[in-house]
Amino acid sequence: LLAVHTADGTDATEVLRLAGALEHASEHPVARAIAAGAEERAGALPRAEHFENVPGRGVRGRVEGHEVAVGRLFDALPPELARAKEEAERDGRTAVVAGWDGVARGVLAVADAVKETSAEAVRELRALGLTPVLLTGDNRTVAEAVARTVGIDRVIAEVLPEDKADVVRRLQEEGRSVAMVGDGVNDAAALAVADLGLSLGTGTDAAIEAGDLTLVRGDLRVAADAIRLSRRTLGTIKGNLVWAFGYNVAALPLAAAGLLNPMIAGAAMAFSSVFVVTNSLRLRAFH
Repeated sequence: LLAVHTADGTDATEVLRLAGALEHASEHPVARAIAAGAEERAGALPRAEHFENVPGRGVRGRVEGHEVAVGRLFDALPPELARAKEEAERDGRTAVVAGWDGVARGVLAVADAVKETSAEAVRELRALGLTPVLLTGDNRTVAEAVARTVGIDRVIAEVLPEDKADVVRRLQEEGRSVAMVGDGVNDAAALAVADLGLSLGTGTDAAIEAGDLTLVRGDLRVAADAIRLSRRTLGTIKGNLVWAFGYNVAALPLAAAGLLNPMIAGAAMAFSSVFVVTNSLRLRAFH
């Protein structure tokens, strides 16, 4: 949480306390950042009641007798807040509107902390022949700033949760195999639709349940490792099948013609099994 902009006559601490209390009940990364920043600046936060998550738009609930909302739930903003929101987004920050009793009271500016390993992860994915795409519900300016930082060329921003799955389907209709990496509730539908759903173990339960594979560490480089290991495993399986089928296709006619000694055939069969197991154990050397 980098900055708090308030409407005229509104106390910044009050905005932080009420918005922070509501965001404390959410699992979204931006919500966690706001809650942590509010607790650090305003002290202990009150308890939120009747919490409701509005997919793709924000959260709302009751805090200290006020109907509080945080996110994209306000149709109109006071001029000073509209300017603050525009400036924050122009600077590559995520601007979150907070208010209560139907009136917008403040804009909270949050910056996405891009992990140092993310750019390396994108390079590794490209080296595997994959095309990284940033798919997000965030503001386009913010998304493009993050994409430039990590080296992603294609950005699909300002997408609602239900539309993320549609984007994945469109990519599949183009003849592409799509792997989706996500960690939030809003990613669950897209994770389920993708050919390969990779959920981060540090994410929400909904994302973990929807994904095909869970990456225990919250490091995007693990996604590239998982794909490399999967390709190596598939290659090993194909090699074992080629050996097994080739062995039987060659040996069966010889055995049927009586040209193969049963003892030699038994020994060769045992060797075949040893070969398959040994070939598979080579995967233990994967790094």
